[in-house]
Amino acid sequence: MRSLLAKAFHGLGSIFEKKMPRSLGGPQWFGPQASKAGRTPSPNELLAEIKSTAWTCASLNAQRCAAFPPKLYVTTTKAQATPKCPTRPLTKKAFQALRAHKDYSGRLATADRTEEVTSHPLLDLFRNVNPVHNAFDLWELTTLYQEVHGSAYWYLDMDFVLNIPSEIWIMPSQNMTPKRDPGSRNLVDYYEYRAGKEEQRFAPNQIIHFRYPDPKDPYLSGLSPLRACFEQVTASSEYSAFKVQKFKNHAIPDAILSPEESIGDEERARLEVDWANKLRRGGAGQVIVAEQKMRLDLMSHSMGDLAALADMKEVKEIIMNAFHVPVAFFSSYTNLANLMASRAAHAEQAIHPRLCRRDEKINEQLIPLYDPTGRLFVASDDPMPADATADQAKDQSDIIHGVKTINEVRSESGLPPVEWGHFPWMGIGKRQSDK
Repeated sequence: MRSLLAKAFHGLGSIFEKKMPRSLGGPQWFGPQASKAGRTPSPNELLAEIKSTAWTCASLNAQRCAAFPPKLYVTTTKAQATPKCPTRPLTKKAFQALRAHKDYSGRLATADRTEEVTSHPLLDLFRNVNPVHNAFDLWELTTLYQEVHGSAYWYLDMDFVLNIPSEIWIMPSQNMTPKRDPGSRNLVDYYEYRAGKEEQRFAPNQIIHFRYPDPKDPYLSGLSPLRACFEQVTASSEYSAFKVQKFKNHAIPDAILSPEESIGDEERARLEVDWANKLRRGGAGQVIVAEQKMRLDLMSHSMGDLAALADMKEVKEIIMNAFHVPVAFFSSYTNLANLMASRAAHAEQAIHPRLCRRDEKINEQLIPLYDPTGRLFVASDDPMPADATADQAKDQSDIIHGVKTINEVRSESGLPPVEWGHFPWMGIGKRQSDK
């Protein structure tokens, strides 16, 4: 068993040892790098802008992905032995949902039985990630770093007795860089982690690199939603900073008292103190009787203009579009139907692709350490919100028209059969066994 695991670990390292075409050894993008200040933002500059709308969108996507942790499954053919790890059979509904997943339909088609694994060292690893992080932290941070930088990195702390990871450590993406030696034809020769003056190198088989696709560099880089809308994010930040500074430094009084006759400095100071003492701290609305004839002018001033506010609304929508977050999530002028449709669109267009990309990377680089035969794989539940009303109506229709028996419907819901539920109904209040 240990020899198989050792071979699997060696095979994982060989993924990065395969030679690439020489033409891919250099930069893959020679176009303009213009961005804020006329240059591409650094990883730290990206991280500094994760606030306001960008933070809300990124954290929303990360939390939703973390709410769907991957489950471990095992397939078995007639020629294979029964799995040694504890398993449980899938309900018909769960199997159909898994089979509907295009990435796994081929794997399931060649198997005679598919079961969910309930106890396994990999599941233990996901539950006990490291002394600091739990499972939800692992999945949330993995997605969050990709939302900001386009890449997330796992460092696998190996147990070299068992040749499997004992801990997973999330490496801050702003400090990690894939490196290739000059003239090398390896995709990655090492990963460099640099924090200040400290530098550490990791072998490719120690790191799992999750990344979003980047057409400028499809092999090493990742293009994040934040980078895709960075100009709009910085514009929003600068506008917010402008409003704050204008509020702090506007130096415009609320009212001006103009005496009919000129008064000295001492009298002016006394009037200011008297008015301030009466009107401050809840004194607004009181009646003031002036000691002399004077004119009161109320000042009105705006902290922004309508054109700027309209521009900021458009910028906000561009940021939400980059993160695939529906505008209805941030609007108070939506109804329940629009909100439910937005939830479904968000699950389909944002969460589902992120889960697929995450699970496939685990199947590609982590699963072989535990199972070189290819029987094990991870998959996440479908994030699409269930329509309980529609499902219930379909079940009732299938029972009434004899398409399914009550026990078949119960089995799909994970419920045990009942004695009277084996026969199909042949009309209202009648079963086939009653005829």
